[in-house]
Amino acid sequence: MLSTLTKIGTLAALLYWHGAVLGAPPADEVEALIQDLAAEKGYPVETLRELLQGASRNQLVIDSLDRPAETIHTWKSYRPIFLQPNRIEEGVAYWEKHRTTLERAQAVYGVPPEIIVAIIGVETFYGKRPGSIPILDALYTQAYHYPRRHEFGRTQLKAFLQILMEERMEPAMALGSYAGAMGTPQFIPTSYLSYAVDFDGDGKRDIWGNDADVIGSVANYFSRHNWRQGEAVALPARPIEPGQPHYIEPAQRAAPPNTPLLELAAAGVVTAPPGVADDTKATILHLQGDAGAEFWLGLNNFYVITRYNHSNLYAMAVYQLSQEILALKNGALKNGTSG
Repeated sequence: MLSTLTKIGTLAALLYWHGAVLGAPPADEVEALIQDLAAEKGYPVETLRELLQGASRNQLVIDSLDRPAETIHTWKSYRPIFLQPNRIEEGVAYWEKHRTTLERAQAVYGVPPEIIVAIIGVETFYGKRPGSIPILDALYTQAYHYPRRHEFGRTQLKAFLQILMEERMEPAMALGSYAGAMGTPQFIPTSYLSYAVDFDGDGKRDIWGNDADVIGSVANYFSRHNWRQGEAVALPARPIEPGQPHYIEPAQRAAPPNTPLLELAAAGVVTAPPGVADDTKATILHLQGDAGAEFWLGLNNFYVITRYNHSNLYAMAVYQLSQEILALKNGALKNGTSG
């Protein structure tokens, strides 16, 4: 049985959040965020208050969080969403349009163009579907009107206010997803602060309307997460039956590579292609595809892709889309149809 004090504390918490969800957020909570940021960065308190006065509760954000869109759990149903001819063709077009910038990003960060393009293609269809919800409202709603996302929302709202101050940006210019992912590459605010770059030297880090900054920021993100230039991403593996060594059940959440390739080759799981060192570590991936079970080995660079989104399905979609874009581009070049 709950003690009287526990019951009172629980009731107080429920009333606290009931007010936050249905009405105005607790004023002291909002003020505490303002004071924290002002103390840490020296921003004028009144300016921060004015920015937050423009924030409002967004019911669409709450409804979307209650019914998240990504409910697909198998590779068979996930793959067709991203491995479509139009997404591949648009990827080649994006590459051609921004070829010089992509080549420079590869030279600076070591990340190949096809990976950068594929990330942008998966996230927002090359910037055409970045989301239309004001980020200020999305984060304010999560911080003060959606208890399950309170800590995330508060952290990201604080980071977003820092972005507005540093970039001298109008809040209305920053649009994105209901979850608070921003612009063409769908960075959350803390990722923006850590990884966004001014790749064209105009004094701004614009991931909404500047493709140079988008490309440079994505490349920097991968570089900072230990992308290894010139190394493979994933290798196809032989089928592994239940009960055999190294068999695993399908899993969406990524795990770091932990098994030496030499050990997997000795077990007959894979024949390592030339140029891949025996001491390379890999993670076994079990996906349910059109023809049933598929087994792959995810290497370091595969795991780096999962730092963008922790799903194995996501990373495999990015990888396979990158290979389809590369193949089509190379085919177009051989046929003389691309410059």
